[in-house]
Amino acid sequence: MSEAEAGTEDVQCTEIVYRALKRGWAPGESIPAEAFIRKVKRPDPDSEPRVEEAVSLSRQKYATARECRCKLRKMRGAASLHVGRVRGLPLHLDVHPDPDRNADGAVVGPEHCSLVNLPDPVNDTFSAEAAASQLIRVARFVTPEQEEQEHQARRPDSGAASD
Repeated sequence: MSEAEAGTEDVQCTEIVYRALKRGWAPGESIPAEAFIRKVKRPDPDSEPRVEEAVSLSRQKYATARECRCKLRKMRGAASLHVGRVRGLPLHLDVHPDPDRNADGAVVGPEHCSLVNLPDPVNDTFSAEAAASQLIRVARFVTPEQEEQEHQARRPDSGAASD
């Protein structure tokens, strides 16, 4: 049997994943509930809302907290989650590999994974907010110092922070 392509292998309970925190959040504040609520999009004001299937995360195995934060523009920080703790919540949540692929199907972003089985925030707001509250309890904010230390340890040739 051949070895799985990087990023396609199951996410292990021992893994750490990161969630980028939006620019409206500021260091020193609590992790916002919206970080763990599926995004709702409306292509135009008169259309039905579309709810994303999952919440995007980055696997520490392939990316640092800084890389997770910087992949998206103007993110102010990152939160870490221990996958085993996520799976241990009484919510049936899971983390699945979901690597970014190019047009030919080759993995170009092995770090990407998805937090799945979150409640629909349009049809069940209460459950979506309750699940987010449970996730906030097991999430940890990655301080700028921790982010820099991890990045320098894993990517020593990348230089100092540049954002």
